[in-house]
Amino acid sequence: MLRLLSLFVSVALATGLCAQGDLEARLDAVKEFTKYFRKAKEEALQVEAVMTLKGNECVPACKALLKLLKHKKAAVQETALIVLATYTEQETFQSLIDALPKEKDSFKVAVSIKLLGRSKIAGSVTAIEIAAANTKAPANVRFEAARALMAIGVPGTQGLLGTFLSDKEPLVRLAACDAIAKMKVAVFGDGVTKLLTDPQWQVQSSAIEAVAQLRPQAAVQPLIDLMRKSGRLRVECADALFRVSGLDFGLDADRWQAQWSTLMSIEGWRIPTDAELAKKAASRRKYDALYGRTGAKKNAFAGIPTTSTNVLFVIDVSGSMDDMIVEVDKFRDYKDRKRFTIVQTELLNTIETLTSDTNFNILSFATDIKPWKPRLVPANVVNRDSAKSFVRSLKPIGGSEAQELAASGLGGAANLKAGKTNTLKALLYGFGVNPDKPPKPTVTGFDKKALKRPLDTIYFLSDGRPSTGKLLEPEEILAEVRKHNQQYKLVIHTIAIGQFQKAFLRQLAEANGGVFIDLGR
Repeated sequence: MLRLLSLFVSVALATGLCAQGDLEARLDAVKEFTKYFRKAKEEALQVEAVMTLKGNECVPACKALLKLLKHKKAAVQETALIVLATYTEQETFQSLIDALPKEKDSFKVAVSIKLLGRSKIAGSVTAIEIAAANTKAPANVRFEAARALMAIGVPGTQGLLGTFLSDKEPLVRLAACDAIAKMKVAVFGDGVTKLLTDPQWQVQSSAIEAVAQLRPQAAVQPLIDLMRKSGRLRVECADALFRVSGLDFGLDADRWQAQWSTLMSIEGWRIPTDAELAKKAASRRKYDALYGRTGAKKNAFAGIPTTSTNVLFVIDVSGSMDDMIVEVDKFRDYKDRKRFTIVQTELLNTIETLTSDTNFNILSFATDIKPWKPRLVPANVVNRDSAKSFVRSLKPIGGSEAQELAASGLGGAANLKAGKTNTLKALLYGFGVNPDKPPKPTVTGFDKKALKRPLDTIYFLSDGRPSTGKLLEPEEILAEVRKHNQQYKLVIHTIAIGQFQKAFLRQLAEANGGVFIDLGR
């Protein structure tokens, strides 16, 4: 017994010494970082230095990183946020939590709430609620509070999310809807149903998803009414109606109305239970309700239809688009076997069939981007003709001819550098962001510009992995798009052609409410 007790004491002492030694190592890492960062002047070196604090979680490291959130360089700010998001111990953030309810600086409040949410500190929920419920709390604080509660996965006890549903700021209403949908907080069913008539379509989109998750019967009639309007939301309404009622009439609002009126006249009728709906969903064909079966006129590109009336077509014109396809039999109806010829033909056919209520634009990209127009324009006869001329004028940059010039020693004339694949720049164009000229640094995610852009759907076609630009790793590009699209609510459909690994384009579509199509090799 004494030997066992002695062994236990020895293990406890060793564990304590290891923990003490680990803490000392982390404190030393912070000390070395502080000395180095004072001397580092280049942005790349500063970012690399900040990354050294990853894995060195402690209170001093947290304080050092917090100071960098007001750094003049956006890359340093963002890196500090990334590292802070890897810290997960409540003790690390306790001083922030304690100060939050009485903090007067709205920037500090918003940033603190964002950090606590990203780190999923459940013990901070009460402090977040108190800070955001303050009558003087600005919109960005309320917005970050809704996002933080969603990230932590705790709706709180003060009904804060319900209050936010009637907030005067649209982005706060949007964030509250998203949080309620993700956590399935059924008590707010009536509140999110009311937002189906919100004046901002992005808020309506979030409300549609929220009622689809909560399944309140009262949402069915407003969804049918909203479906009668043109635009992308018709698709989302059709899907939500199935998820609420278990019925399936695609985009046919009249059939929905007739059936719903009949059901409402039957005493005791109710919407199906979750289990009953699951059985219906299992037998439902994947896209029947999503795109409808009524034959209603709709736009489509490369086999992906949409009811959107605000569309951007993004087309890859990098050098590899000049390569030949492999599956000859699949593409016999095209004038030649080049990847770009196939894409060009599909886009020309799509432009010809755009409905008159559609607004659209076209963006070609390689190393740089080239928009057809500076903004969305109506699909009238004049603009459709101009768009087709633009598409016909496009050709792969740095294709086979350029490669022949380069092989002959005429590298300058070949311009191969211009024919790379700048995927990030092309995708961020839809958000009005140029990664080469980043906007003023901002730490919080609150961006009012998101509600001012009418674009709601992107078709993105590419044949290769990113090869140039600020970000090249697919996971980093996906994260950057996700950061912006939390507010913009764009649907991104992706189309792949060629033999490259296509998981990235599939993930891009799935993460942004779109459809992925593989045209072939």
